[in-house]
Amino acid sequence: MLEIVPGSYLTVTPYGAWRAVSRSDPGMDRGILLGVLQEAMSPLLSMEALRAWTPGATRDEAFEVLLKLQEEACLEAWPSPRMAPIGTLESTLPGLLAALSDTGQAVLADRMGFCLAIAGYPSDTGEALAAVGADILSVAERQAQALSRLGEHLLDGWGNVDAAGISGLSFWPIHIGRTRLALTVSGRPRFNQRAFAELVWALYVRYGKV
Repeated sequence: MLEIVPGSYLTVTPYGAWRAVSRSDPGMDRGILLGVLQEAMSPLLSMEALRAWTPGATRDEAFEVLLKLQEEACLEAWPSPRMAPIGTLESTLPGLLAALSDTGQAVLADRMGFCLAIAGYPSDTGEALAAVGADILSVAERQAQALSRLGEHLLDGWGNVDAAGISGLSFWPIHIGRTRLALTVSGRPRFNQRAFAELVWALYVRYGKV
C-alpha cells in the first residue's frame, strides 16, 4: 500500500469499504472513510478535508485516526485522482456483484425488497432473494438492541446453512448513509476483491448523502 502523505489522493480499500458499511456506528474512523467514499473523484488529502471528515476533533486526534486507518489497510493513497465506477448503477452493479461470489451469483436489494441488481440468477430467483434479504434487514433492525448484547459474538451476516453448518447462501446488511441494503451472495463471499470497494463507492456516490 502506498504511503499516505499530504498531496496524495485517497481511495478506500476493500477492507475499508467493509468497515464503512458493515455497521452504522458513528466514529471518527468511519467518518473519514465515508468522507472519501462520498466523492465521485478520490479526494485530495489536506488538513481542510481531514477537518471536514472529523468535526469536533483536534488536529492530533484526526491525524491519529487517519494513521490508524492506514496501518489497518483501510485507505490507499495515489499520486493522481481516481474515479468512481462510471455509468448508471443498472449497468455497473451486475458486473461488480458477480465478482463478490465464487459462483458469480449475487443480488442487491433495498429494504422494501426492490431488486437493484442481479448477477448470475434468473430474474424471478433474484427477485425472490431480494424479498428474503429485505425481510432479514427488517429482523436485524427490529432486534438491534437484543443483538447488540452479543458483543464480540455478534456477526455481520446471516446464513442459510446445511446440517454441517456450511452456508451456501449468505445475507449481508449494507449501510449506505441512511439507506439500508441487503447483499445476498451464493457460495463463498469474496469481499476482499477490489470489486467490493468499487461497489461500495458507486453506492455511496449515489445514496451516501440521502
